[in-house]
Amino acid sequence: MENENLNLPIYLLTDEKKQGVLNYPVIKINFLTPSFSFEDVDFLLFTSKNGVRAIDNLTNKWKKYPSFAIGKATAKEIERLGGNVAFIASSAYGDEFAKEINEKYKNKTFLFFRAKKLVSDIKSFFINNNLKEIIIYETLCNKPKTELKKPAIIIFTSPSTAECFSKINDFSEIIPIAIGKKTKNKLIKLGINEVLTPPSPSISECIKLAKSLKIG
Repeated sequence: MENENLNLPIYLLTDEKKQGVLNYPVIKINFLTPSFSFEDVDFLLFTSKNGVRAIDNLTNKWKKYPSFAIGKATAKEIERLGGNVAFIASSAYGDEFAKEINEKYKNKTFLFFRAKKLVSDIKSFFINNNLKEIIIYETLCNKPKTELKKPAIIIFTSPSTAECFSKINDFSEIIPIAIGKKTKNKLIKLGINEVLTPPSPSISECIKLAKSLKIG
């Protein structure tokens, strides 16, 4: 007899809607209104969908410039909002993204629309190019209106979701899935010994992993 699926509720800790998954948003995104100029800029740099949404909330001028994206989801958001995707990183991590850019480009100016708090120190890897950082959004902790029913499978999509979850819940009776190594390391620092990760860092892969878990 084959092992049966766990059949536990699967929670995503953001408000992004996905089929077969419940939302328990422990973070919220706050768009900022910084002053900046597009003068002498060659490329725009985005490491998340939130960066794209934040600049689109502020101005349409960004659509005139070629954009670099850290992953397919970010690239799709750029295209959805009418931007121009010139390059998609092969890695989902900011430091690797920066290294890849420096191997391919020299003496270019990049405008990086970023979060207030970064997972990767991208600027330290920008050796051959100029990087102008614009803090355009911030991630804040949020107390969800719905109840989390345990036992459950929880998908952590960033170190911030792990940090904010820990402020309002304990980690008992959950199976944690981390989107990538930095989120996994954050969970380990918070005291979780066993953390699952998908073969590639994306929400869809996390959900696929969650739905594939078996009893025994």
